[in-house]
Amino acid sequence: MLAMSSSLFSAVRSFTFFAAVYLFLSLAFASESDHKYQQNDPITLWVNKVGPYNNPQETYNYYSLPFCHPGSNPAHKWGGLGEVLGGNELIDSQIDMKFQKDVDKAVICQLELDEAKVKQFKDAIENSYWFEFFVVGVFLFWGFGVVAANKKSDAMYALG
Repeated sequence: MLAMSSSLFSAVRSFTFFAAVYLFLSLAFASESDHKYQQNDPITLWVNKVGPYNNPQETYNYYSLPFCHPGSNPAHKWGGLGEVLGGNELIDSQIDMKFQKDVDKAVICQLELDEAKVKQFKDAIENSYWFEFFVVGVFLFWGFGVVAANKKSDAMYALG
């Protein structure tokens, strides 16, 4: 009887140990890609990179252009070696977003553009730059802006 209760105790102790390890590992390996979001859960908009459409190998950090920068110490998310070699560097935009929550139109940040910053944006538009974001595991890729003819001047540049 004593031997049987000892083996039962040993089995329970082993099961408890493996259950604890499983629980710890399942929490440790949880990520945005397999997370089940509930309404009003915070979500992260990751900014990645910018570059000319005609040369996808030429990429730059998103904040190499004079966009509004997040507050101090934004989180960085690195992938594997292939992603790093591909120029991927995900940076938390620190824009407050909630899952399935509508928001009214609002100013996220204000940026004063001097001549140098305007030139950077103008060059990016002329070179057909694109930008890349990730949100809730979805990849967002979009053109940077347009050049439109204008009767009053040679061209009008619009970020879009």
